[in-house]
Amino acid sequence: MQEVALSNDLTKLTTEIKTYQSIGGQAIFEIGRRLKWVKENDLAHGEYDSWLKEINTSRSQAHKFIKVAKEYSNVPTSAHLGINVLYEIATMPPDERDKPQTLESGETKKPDEMTVRELRETKKKLKERDKDVADRDAKINELSDKEPEIVEKVPDDYGMLQGMVENQKATIDRYIKDNSELREEIDDLQDQLTDRQPEQTSSLNDLLAEFIGKAFPLADSNEFVKSMNHPSQAKSIQMNIESIDKWCLELKERFKSSTVIEGDFTNEK
Repeated sequence: MQEVALSNDLTKLTTEIKTYQSIGGQAIFEIGRRLKWVKENDLAHGEYDSWLKEINTSRSQAHKFIKVAKEYSNVPTSAHLGINVLYEIATMPPDERDKPQTLESGETKKPDEMTVRELRETKKKLKERDKDVADRDAKINELSDKEPEIVEKVPDDYGMLQGMVENQKATIDRYIKDNSELREEIDDLQDQLTDRQPEQTSSLNDLLAEFIGKAFPLADSNEFVKSMNHPSQAKSIQMNIESIDKWCLELKERFKSSTVIEGDFTNEK
């Protein structure tokens, strides 16, 4: 609906307002529109309050008319509604003005069917609802910005597991130490055998017999079986065995190239 342009003549506007005051109903919007026009354009030349007295309207009443005219300028509303009801509806959230609302009495009404008291009750409930929503949103934002709290929980069997780990570690350390000592002993024997001259075959034989007497029983011991079940110990033992095997092969090759004469042997080159 196209609005009729308003005059800048205060006298004419005053007459129109008084005319609409006598009509009521839809005239509320026209009165409010003219009050707004006078105020915004300062047509009363700074005497707005005095001019309101001239048309028997208080400042608070004029504010209600202006608010209704602003909110409902292009929305048809029932003519029977008074200014106070229209003002309460105009100050509701726009998307709630035409929705049925449930009152405290349990009755459901649309805003234009309510009394001023019921409208104020509804507005209070809507305001509390909006506040709850705003509080929840604020809490969500606060939690989303907060660093997550890390809670360390100790298992009930932590002490038992820790003791088992420490015992296992002590056993592994002992195996490593025993293996290291055995490797050193083998290395010492190998160095001694390397330094021996061919005529010292009887001494080499004694060392081999001594090594066999000490090492062979260990191969059947429980400690050796446990060592073979431990990856790092088993790998170390395997390396030692490979070294011994290689050394034995080298000795066999040397024997193949020697001639044994009455219990002695000489190297053939």
